[in-house]
Amino acid sequence: MPRKSATYWLLKIARLTGWLLFFLVLLYIVTGFALCGKYGVSRWISSQTANRIHQLFEWPLIVIFATHSVVTIYFALRRWGWIGSRARD
Repeated sequence: MPRKSATYWLLKIARLTGWLLFFLVLLYIVTGFALCGKYGVSRWISSQTANRIHQLFEWPLIVIFATHSVVTIYFALRRWGWIGSRARD
């Protein structure tokens, strides 16, 4: 069975973190609206629960954003030719 390259795994990480970011940012926006009392979101979720969720997902959001950014910036730099792909042994 052939060994999968680092590029394969980086692409999988980029896709996974992209989807996680989508859902985390959506959750962050909804809880933010609940805290502000806008758009009737506070009827679905209490301010206290929204505040707890908002604070709970702060660090995961930062870590996933940083991971996603580093990987996709790496791919962009490779695509633009600023970083060459490594020669295989």
